Amino acid sequence: SGVLWRGYVKDDAGNKGTCQDSSTLYIDTTPFVASTATFNYTGGVQTYTAPCSARYKLEVWGAQGGKDSGTGGKGGYAVGYVDLNTGDKLYIVVGKKGTDSTAGAGGGYNGGGNAGTSGSSGAGGGATHIATTNRGVLKNYNSYRSEVLIVAGGGGGAGTSSSNGGAGGGTSGANASGTGGTQTTGYAFGQGQGKSGDGGGGGGGWFGGKASGSDRGAGGGSGYIGGVISGSMSNGQRSGNGYAKITNDY
Repeated sequence: SGVLWRGYVKDDAGNKGTCQDSSTLYIDTTPFVASTATFNYTGGVQTYTAPCSARYKLEVWGAQGGKDSGTGGKGGYAVGYVDLNTGDKLYIVVGKKGTDSTAGAGGGYNGGGNAGTSGSSGAGGGATHIATTNRGVLKNYNSYRSEVLIVAGGGGGAGTSSSNGGAGGGTSGANASGTGGTQTTGYAFGQGQGKSGDGGGGGGGWFGGKASGSDRGAGGGSGYIGGVISGSMSNGQRSGNGYAKITNDY
């Protein structure tokens, strides 16, 4: 006999079989290998299609802010679970690291704020998010927030004078000289603040971080777990570009 188990089948010895649609129940003693899909930065939207009706683990890491004489804030991390049916699609956008030490450099893809237009500060790192629809970068979901499942905030860009950027979040992005985004406030939904003078750009996130006074590091963007089951978040976990991972062994 067999027992249906969240979209998989177990034999009497408790071995999981291959991933099957939950409408079909049969014995399959083929050893199960967990399926993990990984997503690196591409500069666009990536798609994941659920192979069966089951619970899936979602993990996202935001991108780091750019450096100058100070260090760019590391990207945040968020994890949670979601129940999907066979053929359901998720849309993943992975943030890009903020540009280092370049006046006026564009912020990292997916919400990083521009570096200051004078001097040579770091740009903000982009957020990484997963959503149930394809609307592109996170700021495009401002009127469609319920479609976003999970977000990891990007780190703030560094300033000169060894002023570090704030780490990405997390419930709140870390403060530097500029303040980090929170669950309800920041520079803007999905977007870190660019700097018109000399200083780092804010990290992207659920709410982006704010830039600061002259020569100083910007705040990190916040994360979000309101669309997942049993979610948690932490600040400052990722160097370089962002990253995402989806695992169906649940």
